[in-house]
Amino acid sequence: MIEKDIKKDFAVLWAVYTLAILFLILILAFAVPLSIRKMGIFIPSFKKSKVVSGYYDKNAFNNISVEAKSFIVYDVVTREVIAGKNENIEYPLASITKIMTALTALEIAPSSSKIIITKGGLDGGYDLGLKEKQVWSLEELLKYTLVFSSNDGAQLIADKLLGREKFVRRMNSYSKELGFNMKFTQPAGLDVNGKLGGIGSAYDVARMMSLARMELGNILDSTTKTRLNVKSSTGMIVGIPNTNQHIDEFIGVEASKTGFTDSAGGNLVLSVDAYLGHPVIIVILGSTRDARFSDAYTLYLALIKSIR
Repeated sequence: MIEKDIKKDFAVLWAVYTLAILFLILILAFAVPLSIRKMGIFIPSFKKSKVVSGYYDKNAFNNISVEAKSFIVYDVVTREVIAGKNENIEYPLASITKIMTALTALEIAPSSSKIIITKGGLDGGYDLGLKEKQVWSLEELLKYTLVFSSNDGAQLIADKLLGREKFVRRMNSYSKELGFNMKFTQPAGLDVNGKLGGIGSAYDVARMMSLARMELGNILDSTTKTRLNVKSSTGMIVGIPNTNQHIDEFIGVEASKTGFTDSAGGNLVLSVDAYLGHPVIIVILGSTRDARFSDAYTLYLALIKSIR
């Protein structure tokens, strides 16, 4: 009889203990993530949600007005086109081409490779940080090139790694290998002798940026700052301005690249962490020099509104 009472008491205690543990787990599951989010710290969410499944309220994009000839809002995880306009039509890319230049450079050489600045590689245009006889690591020069949109930087990288013509051929063959339907004639995206420096669709730019997020990591992170400090053999170069001075308006931005030529108009591509580790690419092609930023922000606000 005593043995039965002991077993019964033990069973009750075990049940109480189990319930207490479950209750503690529930508290931790809800209270801790909430407190972390309030502190602004990112944590991945494994909670089943419509967002993770690729569901957006696309009505949020109805009646929006942008000046761009083409745009796309592209879900990196599900590869879903959330919204778009002429997203499969090819347009001039201008300096967005430099993303493919960076991908190609790192496919050819390690990021620690040394690039020596030569007089012949400087075209005499305004370039804040490049000086003859400087030595740069490929990584630092790519940061500078993407943030400042340095034409000299892109051309020097191509010249030193393979030679310009051979490098451009590799850009095109590598783009094809990656499944992108883009064409390039110039590593900086400049239009030369009537030839467009780069051409492609907003859809392909979005897919290119999706890859660049993984391959260019720390380099692309430098494009999320309004100003950048970079290092060469002559010392630290401080306060390099980002060609996207509106970058701080986009909460959760992971990467940015601008582009502008007379033929292309204003171009812009952004990667934003739309919802707890759920990246979305916004591409603007064929806008104006100023409206590309307001166009992107219009789409960004619609994206945030669309998340259920």
